[in-house]
Parts: sequence; C-alpha cells; structure tokens
Amino acid sequence: MKVRLAAAFGCVLSLGCAGQQSTRSSDSLFETPAAERARDLAPDLYLRAEAAASRAAEAPRRKDGAVTQDYRTQAELWLAAAVAEADRIELARRLEALRGEEERWAKQLARDQEASAVVATDISRYQARAVALREAERVTSLSEGSTTNDATLDAVLTRVRLNLALAEALGASETRLRKLRARADTMARKRPKSARLAEALLLDTEALLGEMRAEWPTPGPGAATELVETARVTGFAADRAGGGVVIRSERFFTSGGQVSSATVKRFAGLLAAFPHGPVACQVAVPELQSRSWSRRVAQLVDRFQRLDDASRVATSMIATESLGAGVVQCTFPAYRGP
Repeated sequence: MKVRLAAAFGCVLSLGCAGQQSTRSSDSLFETPAAERARDLAPDLYLRAEAAASRAAEAPRRKDGAVTQDYRTQAELWLAAAVAEADRIELARRLEALRGEEERWAKQLARDQEASAVVATDISRYQARAVALREAERVTSLSEGSTTNDATLDAVLTRVRLNLALAEALGASETRLRKLRARADTMARKRPKSARLAEALLLDTEALLGEMRAEWPTPGPGAATELVETARVTGFAADRAGGGVVIRSERFFTSGGQVSSATVKRFAGLLAAFPHGPVACQVAVPELQSRSWSRRVAQLVDRFQRLDDASRVATSMIATESLGAGVVQCTFPAYRGP
C-alpha cells in the first residue's frame, strides 16, 4: 500500500495534482476513462478515492474550507493511486500475453525445426540407403567371380576402413588394427584384381568386430542397426522386427538347386561379426513333403554345421506363400534393441 501511495504522490506532484487540479469538482475526477479503468482493475483504491470525495462533498456544510480541500486532495491522491495500479495491472497482463505469444511461437519454431530435422534425416537416410545398395551390389559381386573391378574394390576398402574405425572405438588392440590397415593400404596402392583377396580382408575386419562385440555380455547400443546395415551391404535383405533382426536371401541356392558357397561364406561372416545369441533360420519350400527341397535343405544344414558358429544356427523348413521357394529367412533374436 505504501508503494502504491508513493507512486500516486509522484504522479500527483509531476502533474501538479495538489495545486492545479485542486479546484476541479469531485464529479469530474471520476468521469475520465482512466478512472473507469481504475474502478475495474483497482477497486480497493478506487473505493477509497470515492469515500474521500464523498467527505469532500459533505465538508462545505460545516463551512470548513481547510477540511474540504484536505478531502479533495485525498480523493485525488487515492484516485491517482488507483489509476497507477490499474496501469500496472494492465501492463502486467499485456506482458503476460506477450510472454504467452512468445512461448507459442517458440514451441512452433521448435516443432518446425524438429520437422526440418526429420526431413533432413529422412533425406540423409535415403541417400545413405542408395549408396549402401550400390555398395552391397558391388560387395556381393565379390562372391560371384574371381576378379573385381575398381568400383567394387573401392566399395570394399570403404567398408574395411569403416569396420576398422568401429573396431578401434570398441577397443581393438593397435597391433591388430595396424596389420589390417597395412593390408588395406597395400590393396589400395596395388589395386589387385583378385576378388578372393578383397573378400578375405573384408571378412577379417568383420571377424575382428565380432571379437570385440563378443566381450560384451549382450549386444551394445546400436548393435541392431549395425546388424541391419551390415547385412544389407553384404547382400542380404534385413529388417528389424519384434522378435529381433530378420535377414533374408534367395541366393543360398543356385539356379541348379545347389547350395551357394559364396552366400554361406557371407552368412558366416555375418555370424562372426554379430556373435550374440542363437539364430533361427527357415527355408521357404513349396510343400513340406517335397523330396527335392528336403534334399536341398539337408545340404544347407550340412553346410551350416561346418561353420565355426554352427551351434548357434537352427534350421527348419516352412511352407508359405509370403516367401519365394528357396528363400532363407534367419532371425537374430538377441538384437532387439535400437
């Protein structure tokens, strides 16, 4: 209250309220827009001003001019205080409205920025996926011939260096890294045409990654994403599902019905690179009683049993129309995380 009265006194002094306005009638004090606003926003101070004005109106009956002037001054002071308080309240409301507007625009800006980031991420993923598909086609070609071209070799070397960087981040020893980097540098310099040499280097870097990952009791953060990306680059279709990462390929069998050694080798590399948990493989066949497909699946099981991680892989047949005959689908249930 003292603060508001002080503000009122300041207003009165600055405007000459105590002197120049002392002759105004009490009625004129309360007929201004400012007084109307004060009545709505500062009713307690306004009522005090009205009470002082009423006393000023009654004082002439007692013919005491000094008392009349004193009440008029009090009325002016209380009304000035009410007007100042109304101005303060109105200003506070405007500031609050401005803050609310700023907050609304800030949230909208944040949503716009988030949407822009999502779009940018989607574009980046699309571009990365396109590059990965081209790289996968080239890397897969290693298993389909005895020689390689420059584009394929560059794709392999890029993947090798990425694998080595990740292995270093996982704590691989400098000795192991140095040897593999030396092989990569030599290959980049001499540009050999041997697909076998390029594939061997790639498999060795993936095996190193598997050794480092195997030191963790469970797959680390991001392992499922890495499995999907590695599988795709290797030439498999891969997706994350509720039961883990699922990879698929129609290349486990050749057109003549034989087991593809190249595809089994790439699958073995995938097993080595991601060492956690069992793997359940299903071979899609036209019908479970098919003797020819039973024989082919038995050959595939035999090849799987020769792998270093043979105990991890369980293989069965499934008759389904959702997959083409001969498509092999393998689930890595340990890789359910992001």
